[in-house]
Amino acid sequence: MIKCIDQQLKVNRLLVDQLDLSQVSHPKMREYLLNHIEITTVISSTLLNRSGIAEHLAKKRQLWTYIQQENPKVFQAIRKTMLSRLTKHSVLPDRKLSNVVYQITKSVYGFN
Repeated sequence: MIKCIDQQLKVNRLLVDQLDLSQVSHPKMREYLLNHIEITTVISSTLLNRSGIAEHLAKKRQLWTYIQQENPKVFQAIRKTMLSRLTKHSVLPDRKLSNVVYQITKSVYGFN
């Protein structure tokens, strides 16, 4: 999956660019769209954490900076969630914890 990380990051950026929370009037739709972006961002961050390569960690920081600059409302909404907090930081203990959670989740749900 790390081979396709550039595609994953592109999709992440497109979602951030296209979501205008002020245009979403229905609360359930707003919640759904924010969950979708959060999941996509957490997956991207987790995959980049798992590789551990400095280049990938830089891409992760760039992604979070991009979200913060391009769509601050989305950034404010997703940065406070538990999974985002777990995967956002680049310090070693946080990355290791993120990787352990990924392994447990992978064994339970059986994905890539």
